[in-house]
Amino acid sequence: MIQLYHVTKRYANGIEALRDVSVHIHEGEFVFLSGPSGAGKSTFIKLLMLLERASEGQVLVAGRNLDVLRRSSIPYLRRNIGVVWQDFKLLPHRNVFDNVAISLEILGMPRKQIKRRVERVLDMVGLERYARSMPHWLSGGEQQRVAIARALVNTPSILLADEPTGNLDPDLSVDIMQMLMDVQQRGTTVVVATHDRALMDRFGKRVILLNKGFLIEDGDPVDVLPGAPGQVDMETSTVVVGEEAP
Repeated sequence: MIQLYHVTKRYANGIEALRDVSVHIHEGEFVFLSGPSGAGKSTFIKLLMLLERASEGQVLVAGRNLDVLRRSSIPYLRRNIGVVWQDFKLLPHRNVFDNVAISLEILGMPRKQIKRRVERVLDMVGLERYARSMPHWLSGGEQQRVAIARALVNTPSILLADEPTGNLDPDLSVDIMQMLMDVQQRGTTVVVATHDRALMDRFGKRVILLNKGFLIEDGDPVDVLPGAPGQVDMETSTVVVGEEAP
């Protein structure tokens, strides 16, 4: 479903956000993408959305090589990928229903079909009674649920979430993460960028650990997260050195 082969992303100033990263994420899998600030998590997600292009290597999504994808094909790729951002990115002057419906309106979908789809995803995230509410009337957790509904309304095969719980308290963070787990149970491939150790421990899914652009570890959280040789100290952004370090 998602494959990176020896991917490096180098910016004009010479900074390498990703360095020789190779990863394979299977269809229907749930994966945490973790590491300290500046590790390369957001760049990883931007490459999958073609908001950035790899400087070296190959990025494949659903069998498509993004490095040679024509500009005219990018909108079709993005329709198959839902994205949830840390800061929600809701339109402040449109109500909940219209925020969720906007991508369907752009596609020219008939109004009855839009209504049916929006009501379905709002029910899925428990916000059906808030359809006519404005974003600023909602709590942070409710706004993030709207963002998730918007990401799901096109029934994407891939859902990307970039620090989706970064602005939420621990209890709300668990609720949002459980919602994303439910999405994965329906067959969607889910990639969540986070540095929240507690959430990764709690849900026990595969962790891809980045640090300073390098892939440090890839596996179960008990094996990958800080505390063993080769793993990253989240506070200091340093790699613990030992016999098992790569």
